[in-house]
Amino acid sequence: MEWVKVFVPATVGNIGPGFDVLGLAVKGLGDIIEARKIKFGVKISSIESETKLSKDPKKNTAGIAASEVLKLLNIKSGVELKLKKGMPSASGLGSSAASAAASAFATNYLYGNELNKEDLILPATEAEEFVSGGFFADNTAPSLLGGATLTRSCEPLDVTRIGFIDKLKIILVIPNLMILTKEARRILPKKIPMKNFVANMANACLISAAFAKNDYDLFARSLNDVVIEPVRSRLIKGFYKVKENALSAGADGMTISGAGPAVFAITNNMKKAKSIEDAMVNTFKKVGVKSASLITEIDPEGTKLIE
Repeated sequence: MEWVKVFVPATVGNIGPGFDVLGLAVKGLGDIIEARKIKFGVKISSIESETKLSKDPKKNTAGIAASEVLKLLNIKSGVELKLKKGMPSASGLGSSAASAAASAFATNYLYGNELNKEDLILPATEAEEFVSGGFFADNTAPSLLGGATLTRSCEPLDVTRIGFIDKLKIILVIPNLMILTKEARRILPKKIPMKNFVANMANACLISAAFAKNDYDLFARSLNDVVIEPVRSRLIKGFYKVKENALSAGADGMTISGAGPAVFAITNNMKKAKSIEDAMVNTFKKVGVKSASLITEIDPEGTKLIE
């Protein structure tokens, strides 16, 4: 049976104040899944990854997503998967969501492409829930749809693609740390002051308007998280020094990507972007943390077939 190959981009969940609500897809990092039909069941035959991942289809988001799509399509036969990870696991870039999205897309394509990308968000998100410990689509939705997305509701799932900012340059820095999403969620506060709730809600709303209007300046004004960042930053050695130096180098904002440890800064100037990247990487180095970095932009397409 013929194989199909699918690419899915990395994502930035939350986009600062939009906890579990906002997310965007980025160019330059992502997973590749190859898939083909088999007579029955779901099989993961190979995984290329820097970290050890389970080939058990009931314990891997790719396998779970494929099973959920087969159920939706009422298909009795199965699918074999080969997974090539293009980003670190537990990095804050939607790694587990990417595997789920790519697998859901590939399985649907093999069996007639009856579901659209919006339909695939649910099975992909159900798969990611197994790993993350929570049901949220701020990674699965942008990884499938591309651009930036907003999840209004999880039950029932209600996701909207809110747009694109063409001037946006994103400086991603991935420190050599591991933060599991379950752990990053466990430490979140149970109660927050009303003024902080209002501040984050206002900034998240303005981010939505910025993407809808393709307005970089609005986005730069609103990338400020006073609820989640102060808590999760404790898990990222040197975070506030990195942020201070990123802003001094010309960034218009910096915060945590998803659950971390990846962080991202923003600018609309490519010359500044390089200086910001150097400042962030060098600051992590000074506090004893190695890191990888990438200057990138929004991926407008999301999950797609590749040759």
